[in-house]
Amino acid sequence: MIDVHTHIFNEQIYRDYKKKAGKRVAKALVLQHFEHDTKPLLDLVSRHHDLALIATVHMEQNIPPQLRALEKLFCAKKIVGIKLYPGYQHFFPSDKKVYPIATLCQKYDKPLIFHTGDVWDRRGPKAGAMLKYPDPLCVDELAVRFPECKIVIAHFGFPHHVETAQVVSKNKNVYTEISGTIDEVGDSVAINRLRHQYAKDLMRAFAYFPGVKEKTMFGTDYAGERPPLNQFEPYVALVKSLFSKKEQENVFTKTAQKIFFD
Repeated sequence: MIDVHTHIFNEQIYRDYKKKAGKRVAKALVLQHFEHDTKPLLDLVSRHHDLALIATVHMEQNIPPQLRALEKLFCAKKIVGIKLYPGYQHFFPSDKKVYPIATLCQKYDKPLIFHTGDVWDRRGPKAGAMLKYPDPLCVDELAVRFPECKIVIAHFGFPHHVETAQVVSKNKNVYTEISGTIDEVGDSVAINRLRHQYAKDLMRAFAYFPGVKEKTMFGTDYAGERPPLNQFEPYVALVKSLFSKKEQENVFTKTAQKIFFD
């Protein structure tokens, strides 16, 4: 498996993740947050062959020097993509200041990932996030302007599943993944109830846009045992319930291999 969405930021989270994933995950992608420094994550990833780093751009700081630093990391093959956080930093994916970032990703044939859909804004420093910016429909304009840039709509745009499927279906260069929706809402019964509802929502999207199944990837958004984003098995069960065995190969491994590593 390739888990395309984790927040494994230190050795403890890595150990906790491995307890749940075991040897099933060949690569887990670590997605940097704009509040985190790059160097500690580079050091962490360098110590573990089964991790790979997705870097970020702090959109409220000077962008050109960040891009120069990221280009060096692309050249050194130390990162495999870039993630942006529109809802938390108040910009649309179609904003012109995203263009040089898309150009850089396009140059190195690596994906540009957008946090889309719901935001975690109930407490702490994330207060102030706005839902209008991470609407998955806003990815469409950028995808049209940069047709050679691979783009990933994270979290399947939850709860905008049909809209996400529409954008992915329309644009050859856009993909999506299933992470971050099944969090720790209570006991196992509550988690299973949430998983079944999520499956129904995705089935509706796939009914309208069946080709999107081929462009969907496995992810968990795992961030350690203390945050609510600490689930692994429910995502595996979700994939097995929605996709045929042949389709599961694409979701678990092949699609991510193609867009991040080939």
